[in-house]
Amino acid sequence: MATTYMYLNNGQKVPYYGNTPPQAFSGPYRAFVTEDIKPAKSSSKKTSASVQPAAQTSDAGAAALAEELRKQREAEEARAAEEARRRKEKIKAINKNKAAEKQLMAENFEMQKKAAEAVNSDNLRQLYIAYMQGLRGIPQKQALWGAGGEIESLKKRSTLNYENNRASENRSYAGILSQIQQKYNDDLNELEKKYLQLLLNV
Repeated sequence: MATTYMYLNNGQKVPYYGNTPPQAFSGPYRAFVTEDIKPAKSSSKKTSASVQPAAQTSDAGAAALAEELRKQREAEEARAAEEARRRKEKIKAINKNKAAEKQLMAENFEMQKKAAEAVNSDNLRQLYIAYMQGLRGIPQKQALWGAGGEIESLKKRSTLNYENNRASENRSYAGILSQIQQKYNDDLNELEKKYLQLLLNV
């Protein structure tokens, strides 16, 4: 479809609907031009053309957001893994120190028991020596006193005294072992409480 336009001196373009156009460059008229007007494109195509860039922009924004979320998730996972590694190392160090301290306590416990056993053995030996020395002196007393009945009574008293001393020494030794054992058990309990608290604070 052809349409005639006239251009005014001020540059304005207006359609001309008359049959005979005025002379160009007369009055306010500068020129007359006939143009073919192409049919307008369908609105659906315009809509499609105008919507597509928006859709592309939306997809790009979603992709960027997804990438940012992925990076954040990976960073959080890395931090969690590092924290777990550090916690594992701390727990390992705590357990190692606990084992070393427990081993030291056990060694000290055995040393105390052996020391108590050595003292007990030495005391029993001294009691036996004293007992045997007392028995060896009885014949001299018998020769001096000449009383067989009293000598036998003296032997019995020496033997009874020796046995009582041995029993007393063994009771003392058992009491010392009991104290050592109780002290060791108490120390173990305190050790467990100490390291349990350390583990809870990791």
